[in-house]
Amino acid sequence: MSHKKIIALGLFLIFAISACAAEEPQSVAPKASIQETSDVEQGAANDEEPSSTAAVTTAPVENQSTTTVQPKNDQNSDQSQPLTLLATALVDVADYWGVQPFATRTNQLGVQFHNGIDYFTNQEKVGVQAVSDGRVMFVDIYERQPDGAFQINLAWQAPSGEIISYSLEPSAGPADAAKIAEQKLLAQQMMESITIQVGDQIVQGQFLGYLYGQDEWAHVHMSVKASDRGPEQWLCPADFMPTAGESDLSAKSLIWADRLYNGSKQPELCNY
Repeated sequence: MSHKKIIALGLFLIFAISACAAEEPQSVAPKASIQETSDVEQGAANDEEPSSTAAVTTAPVENQSTTTVQPKNDQNSDQSQPLTLLATALVDVADYWGVQPFATRTNQLGVQFHNGIDYFTNQEKVGVQAVSDGRVMFVDIYERQPDGAFQINLAWQAPSGEIISYSLEPSAGPADAAKIAEQKLLAQQMMESITIQVGDQIVQGQFLGYLYGQDEWAHVHMSVKASDRGPEQWLCPADFMPTAGESDLSAKSLIWADRLYNGSKQPELCNY
């Protein structure tokens, strides 16, 4: 075999081997899975009140996933700032005539169970303020069951971890169809007056909006929950009010007790 033929045969073999190698499949590393659900979205269901029906919210439905606030973990709460509350949820202390105090289910005095403090007013329109600093968790219109009465519910988490909640109620007790229809309109007006929205940082004494009342039993119900974790634990708001003793809360709670119990009971602000 001539020298030229040997060289040609070698080149052919090299070309054939290269072509076969190019046809072999290349291995591809699998793509890492993408976590689409954030921690905020996973916790959103726990932030809502179990019985709350939000007919109107402060954010459009399509934006709710970006504005829902996950309360801070209690372990991350700023314990260096213990909770302190103003003595009233109303801007003007002259606007409320009576106070329903806090009472546990097994309180020694035997007054009815109440997980917060109510500020009753006979005014048609009263200003509402924040009793502490915090970050807003929700603001919505709530249709109360089983009677269908309407109110505004809102809540925020204080820097120390507790949850402060308000219910702005045009009246109290059962409501008939005519009263409910009026309450629905009042709830819309109250919602339009609200100056805060989910995620806002608020400060103590900040104006939040208006309570619109139907009668002398219109009130702001204020409650304090120990945290957003674990079993539900209600705290007496008055225990966190440095000026409660200097206020007229006790005197006005006795006015409420006289009307409800005809003077037979004299409750404290915190009834255990």
